[in-house]
Amino acid sequence: MVTSRRQLFSGLQETRKNPVSKASIGNKKRAALVQKAPAQGLLSMPAPDDSTLGPVDPLVILLNRCTFGFKESEYQHALSIGYTAWLQEQFNYQSLDVTALESAIAISFPRVNWSAAELITEVKSTGKPGLGSKDLTVATLLRQLHSPRQLLEVMVEFWSNHFNITLAASPEIYYKLVDDRDTVRAHALGTFPDMLKASARSLAMQYYLDNVSNTKAGPNENYARELMELHTLSVTGGYTETDVKEVARCFTGWTVSGQSVNTPAFTFLTNKHDTGAKTVLGHAIPAGRGIEDGDDVLDILATHPSTAKFIAKKLCVRFIGDVPETTIIDQVAATYTATNGDIPSMLWTIFGSAEFMASYDRKARRPSEFVLGVLRVTEPTLTADYLAKVVVPITAMGNMPYQWPAPNGYPDSLNYWINTGAMLSRWNWAFGLAEDTISNTIRINIPGLISTANTPTTLVDRLSARLLRRTLASADRDRFINFAAQGGSVTQVFNSATLTLRARELIGLMLSSPYFIYR
Repeated sequence: MVTSRRQLFSGLQETRKNPVSKASIGNKKRAALVQKAPAQGLLSMPAPDDSTLGPVDPLVILLNRCTFGFKESEYQHALSIGYTAWLQEQFNYQSLDVTALESAIAISFPRVNWSAAELITEVKSTGKPGLGSKDLTVATLLRQLHSPRQLLEVMVEFWSNHFNITLAASPEIYYKLVDDRDTVRAHALGTFPDMLKASARSLAMQYYLDNVSNTKAGPNENYARELMELHTLSVTGGYTETDVKEVARCFTGWTVSGQSVNTPAFTFLTNKHDTGAKTVLGHAIPAGRGIEDGDDVLDILATHPSTAKFIAKKLCVRFIGDVPETTIIDQVAATYTATNGDIPSMLWTIFGSAEFMASYDRKARRPSEFVLGVLRVTEPTLTADYLAKVVVPITAMGNMPYQWPAPNGYPDSLNYWINTGAMLSRWNWAFGLAEDTISNTIRINIPGLISTANTPTTLVDRLSARLLRRTLASADRDRFINFAAQGGSVTQVFNSATLTLRARELIGLMLSSPYFIYR
């Protein structure tokens, strides 16, 4: 019997669409850490719960969570040096050479290295404020796709969402380039307090959250509110409306000067600052001072227990699961407190935890991660303007860098990103790439992916090992093999044309399956 793609997908979804029950996994390693599967309405994204589906290699979990997909050479390198050494290498990212990549970016997208003065000068002379944002967006995608500093790029994306600045309005649309370089990238693997302080002085953030207009004569509470709700304490972190007003007073006079003469810089204006006494979260801020009022607030917030817990939880959501266990959140929060918010130390706590080791099939790739992940694992030949094709599905699925319209950043949950329309877009990208219909600028190497496999069985086993890096549930493996056999023997040797056709179809199916959509 010939199996169609639709029948294969139906089989994969139907047999595994029920939520996981505690009884069904009682003998599995992750039994104590099991998370309920997504709602049944998300038929394409059930958590695999087949008893024949073994645990995933911790190294594969690590690579999936700390990269935008990993290439064959990167996998072999990680295997050769091991889990801990690979992490140490990524934390010491300066040792990983990006000279060629950064040189190419500097030539084609030079604004990523420009100063604020250079950016505003160009905007005034051309009347085109969006040129810088285009350079930043493309450079970001290129780094995520090609940089060997993958953990750095993952953390840059994480903190860019945490301190979200939308590329929509002027002047933050061009000052964000400076913010990305000097605030986010400079501190992504540093300490949270240092990044918080840099963000408070960021020209882009000053404009985005309106603190440039925060004066003693006309207080603006927007930055003060988002600073506590989104950047530090969280909405449930224990602050009051009075605290919002008091924090806003502390930041009066923090602004940007030099716009009119093309020398923009963060500035503190003493005559715009409220010098009265203030109280923030029970801490007295004496009267008669200046810029140190705001700096003291940043210290109070950075060392607050609610901030430690909030940052810990966000990191655990990113690397463990949408609903991480309180045990690991508490451990990471304790690390934050003990190390003054050292980001690598918090990540070491996560990556060394039992919760992380058991977290496979709990995080879905967001659209940009999926699109780039498909490219990184298949390693196609990329020529000419291939990136123009890459941005199409990311844009269609609403996940282009720096385009989330609110200060809270892109959601990091399966339920937001997985729906019928989104799944169709993912499938179209995976099959378009596999079947060579996207563009002649993106071409995968079928012989390189399948190696010596030439039968339905060996083809499925080779591609699942190469693309998914994990074993398939027995029933799913049988379905893939039967699909490839198309009613014939599962050990038949394909001729060249059939081998290529079946390989392309299997590549599309595997990359569209929950096995790959989970990271």
